[in-house]
This record gives sequence, C-alpha cells and structure tokens, in this order.
Amino acid sequence: MIKIGSKFVFFITLIFLYSCAKPIVVEVVLPEDEKLNCEQLKNAITESKKIRRDAEYAKEGTGGNVARMMLFWPAWAKTLHNADVAVQAANDRIYHLYKIMKKKECKSADAVYTEITNYAISQNTVSQQLKDLNEMYNSGILTKEEFELAKQKTLNQ
Repeated sequence: MIKIGSKFVFFITLIFLYSCAKPIVVEVVLPEDEKLNCEQLKNAITESKKIRRDAEYAKEGTGGNVARMMLFWPAWAKTLHNADVAVQAANDRIYHLYKIMKKKECKSADAVYTEITNYAISQNTVSQQLKDLNEMYNSGILTKEEFELAKQKTLNQ
C-alpha cells in the first residue's frame, strides 16, 4: 500500500511539474527554410520574435509564476528554465533566418540585422555583447565590416 501511495505522489508531482505554463520552443532550422522567399522569411522572423516576447513574459512576476513559486516551486523553476530555452531558440532561429535573407539578398535583411544587434545590445553587458558579436563573426553570421560596426556601436554606448 505504501508503494502505491509513493508512486501516486511521484506521479502527481510530475503532472504538476510538467503541466505548468511552458513557453513554446521553436525549432531553429526547418527543412523548408531555404525555400522561403524574402516575404516569408520576414514573416517567420516576426513569428519568432513573438514567441521570444511570450517566453520573456513567462519569466516575469505574473500571477501564475507567483502561484507556482508559492505552491510548488519546482514548477516555477521549470517554467523559468523553459522560458530561457525558448528565448535562446527564438534568437537562434532569427539569426538563422537572417543568414538566409542575406544569402538571398533580401531588401529587409539590413533592418533585421539592426534589430538583431539592438536586441543583443539591450540584453547584455558590454563584455557579453562583445563575446556574442565575436561568436557571430566567427560562425559566419556577421561579415568583418558588420562585426566592426557592431563592435564600435557597443563600445560607444
């Protein structure tokens, strides 16, 4: 009887932990991404930005988060972790789509680049921003000129 009770408690705990609000985590690379035209790429970026905003909101002190924190803190911790994963995945997807836009020479690629660098700048310390820019440059997301421009912008804040 005790084994059944402990299994039941464990099962209920798992349900509470995984049934709490979880932000959507986007797939960074989809098979049809390369086939999208410039307008479709722009729409996919807008969609990813909305998912990122929703994930950032999930990390705030919403009523649901306060209740999870008070009643069942592991669910609150899981929600925060999932939100961080969702934000990172959305950012990675936006960078991925930007690279495709740039390769296809879409007119709105420059505006996307500006948004990407402005978001990165607003979210990090200067040293973290420089590390992120260097990582983007080394991975080929940014050209040498774009890297130098973004670096100067970061240092002149």
